[in-house]
Amino acid sequence: MRAVWEQRVAKAVHMKIQGSIFAGFNTNVDVVVHLDKENVSDLINSAGVSIEQVNQIDVSQVHSIQDKNQFVAVVKDCLGKGKSFYIVLDDLLLLDWLDQVFTHRKELMGGQAGIIANQMACLQAKSIVYTSLLSPKQGAMFFPEVLYPVLNEQLDLVPVQDACRNEDSLKINWIFEYAKGEEFDFAGEKVVTPRANRVILATRPEGVVMGFDGEIAEHLPELGRKIDVAFLAGYHYAPTTQPELDNYLAEILDDIRLLKQGNSNIRLHFEYVPMKDNKAEKRMLQTVAREIQSFGINENEIRRVLKAFGYQKEVDELKTNERAFALYKGALRVMEQLAFERIQVHNLGYYVLVLKKPYVIEPSKVRDCCLYASSVNAIKAKYGGYVASHQLPEVLDLGLSTIGYEQLEGFYNEAKSLGFDIPENFCREGIWEREDHYVIVVPAHVVPHPVSTVGMGDTISSSSYASEFSGVCVEN
Repeated sequence: MRAVWEQRVAKAVHMKIQGSIFAGFNTNVDVVVHLDKENVSDLINSAGVSIEQVNQIDVSQVHSIQDKNQFVAVVKDCLGKGKSFYIVLDDLLLLDWLDQVFTHRKELMGGQAGIIANQMACLQAKSIVYTSLLSPKQGAMFFPEVLYPVLNEQLDLVPVQDACRNEDSLKINWIFEYAKGEEFDFAGEKVVTPRANRVILATRPEGVVMGFDGEIAEHLPELGRKIDVAFLAGYHYAPTTQPELDNYLAEILDDIRLLKQGNSNIRLHFEYVPMKDNKAEKRMLQTVAREIQSFGINENEIRRVLKAFGYQKEVDELKTNERAFALYKGALRVMEQLAFERIQVHNLGYYVLVLKKPYVIEPSKVRDCCLYASSVNAIKAKYGGYVASHQLPEVLDLGLSTIGYEQLEGFYNEAKSLGFDIPENFCREGIWEREDHYVIVVPAHVVPHPVSTVGMGDTISSSSYASEFSGVCVEN
């Protein structure tokens, strides 16, 4: 079985993305910190932090950061559980405190659209980005090959640095990464990290809009004609009050339909990020699902979506025993509720996909594109930054994860035990055709000590979906 999968990887690493790939809308500057014993000690011993108050905070009830103790409580909780977490910083005065505590840090391109645009350019695709805030500092973080739509007498694509605006604000997010097996001392309480992950602390400056401005919006059919695959992200910034939410959702639907008006074959993917308002998030998901074909989400995030739509049984099962078959059942519920034609759940060591029939691409190609994406992501995890095509054959020395192979076998055995007619070759092929959908389980690479975890989900989703519709295999 393993030899068959490794042969597929050996072919997948020669894939090239040759289409035009668009990314919008959230870009920012990421300030990246690697948490260690020293800076966590500085954090909990800094002025204004009370470990007694920290220990009294119920992190499940913290929906945004308004003070120092809330932030420390979130960090402690995430370290102990090894989970990823995204939360908004409400009190921007705390940015100065973070600067003082975390003196060793680096600044990188951030935001799903920014990361995807740079990665697509590095893989030699034609990469196009759109973001409402494009300050010179933000623009300088894009690769020079990335293009940006501007209006002259018509819609033109120009190098992104040529489109920068001096008057635009800058969005900053703090990313706190940690490694597996690290031990931290929280005033005598030992916390050991069960896996590598990160905490994202986001800001929302004035002027940031997750959509197209009025001037560009009039030319969206023309822009659509220039795009093969579009990755739309940032809808989690939707307003949560009425009538602002209704107006915003109506605008994004109009924008998507205008893109499609210019190109009925355009493929659209939405990468999930949680909102702090559950009710608004539910409405946002129901809205974007009307027009977007593909949805990307991780193993923790899908529990939140399932809970929002009342699937508590599936949530409880994932909490009790997270595994490929439980993720499949959860993804199927999301598909039934939201009618996406493709859902990709990415987890450590494997991916689970559900494709609504009839799907426009052969499931075997979808599987192999996931192996390509896993290869890109593995090199990113090993070295950080962005991955070039010539680096991909290096993953052949790494091999797909034991976790992934075990999940394949576990999925097959569970389906058989439940009386399903799953094909005998499932562990070799990873594909199960059902009455109205396909389910695909793909083993992925695991890098033991990743240099970076930021943008991994974005890299996986964008590399796999873009290669489904614009990728070709070019043997060296």
